[in-house]
Amino acid sequence: MPHPTSYAGGEHTLHKTSSGQIWSAGACGLGWCRQLPLDSSLFKFRPVHIPAHVKFVYASYYHNLALGESGKLYSWGCGTFTEGNLDGVIPALGQGRFASDVGKSPIEVQLPLKKDMNGNMEKVVDITGGAYHSAVLLNTGRILTFGAGQLGQLGRKIGKDGADASNLPVDPEPREAEVPLVNGMKQKIEKLGSGFYNTFAISSEGKLFCTGENQNKQCGAGPKNLNSMTQVKEMNNEVVQQVEGGYCHTLVKTLSGKVFSFGCGDDGQRGIKDVDQVAAQVTLPTEAKQVAAGANHSVILGKDGHVYAFGANDVGQCGVQSDPRVFDDDDDDEEDDGEGPVYLPKKVDLPKDAGEIIHISAGYAHTVLSSKSGKTFVFGQNDNGQLGFGGESIDRGEDPDKQVRPVEVSTDS
Repeated sequence: MPHPTSYAGGEHTLHKTSSGQIWSAGACGLGWCRQLPLDSSLFKFRPVHIPAHVKFVYASYYHNLALGESGKLYSWGCGTFTEGNLDGVIPALGQGRFASDVGKSPIEVQLPLKKDMNGNMEKVVDITGGAYHSAVLLNTGRILTFGAGQLGQLGRKIGKDGADASNLPVDPEPREAEVPLVNGMKQKIEKLGSGFYNTFAISSEGKLFCTGENQNKQCGAGPKNLNSMTQVKEMNNEVVQQVEGGYCHTLVKTLSGKVFSFGCGDDGQRGIKDVDQVAAQVTLPTEAKQVAAGANHSVILGKDGHVYAFGANDVGQCGVQSDPRVFDDDDDDEEDDGEGPVYLPKKVDLPKDAGEIIHISAGYAHTVLSSKSGKTFVFGQNDNGQLGFGGESIDRGEDPDKQVRPVEVSTDS
């Protein structure tokens, strides 16, 4: 039976029980939308009603995806884009042109599945989502994408009739993305990843591909925007096993346990000293088992059992002591408010009874750790209840406090 695992979304957290039930903490749909005030009920985990036990789930910035044991895919929004008109995350729900984001419960996504060469219907094997888009990997290697595509994150062309109220290209229908090619040969894709405006794909040979925004070289050297899956050549000599993207940085973990970072690094989220390098290996005291990218911070689970964090730490999302701030001569002194960044990886100290950490996840500005014994530890921003506690502050009319060090939270009530 799988271990209970928690996942950080943008400003919410999802928890999957060992039996496949989903719980949610934070202001993210399920009857709530931004037209309603925050209340204390959002600051604890609430059940998510999905008509099937869940095989795996993905918590994105403003929406969520869940695959049921039946093979059906479900999506729901956080209630952020209530105006409709295919605004914001609405197309990423995959629920058609007349979908809405007003706090509804999960709804099934109708996928255009085909039969494989043996006559069996395709199955979903991986799901992911950026800020305003979603991607689904099928066992045949096909990738279906839907959502916003203004920066190329869908990895395919969008019809002329696909636009939101601002006339930006969107497609609310799941459609097939272009298959990556290497030397003219189609690649068999086995894993997906995503960043704020990016979709990543990993081939069966461990080659890395990226589509979407590349203004900060988060996909490696190349054009500012990529409109189809393009090989990340900086990783050609490595076997890539996992990739995660933040707002404008990317973390790549190899089969051998090395971690490389791309993109933005001003907040320390790349974990290296020379952020002008397109790609650079992050120095760690151990090989890595897993990486997680928040908007502007990064988390690594080492094979030594320890968790390491670096990057923005203004609300405690790294769970460690910040480094002294480094300012340019033209920086405004007012930027000194709050905690400074963590420029290089630091070990996160956990409670003595934490046990073995088996999964890490990073949201916009909070971090969630899951232990083998079923415990969940959280730290970082909590203004929307994403940490799963603190509702008493709302009842008193006060702003919830951030949590700058890991603390255990109850996830099933």
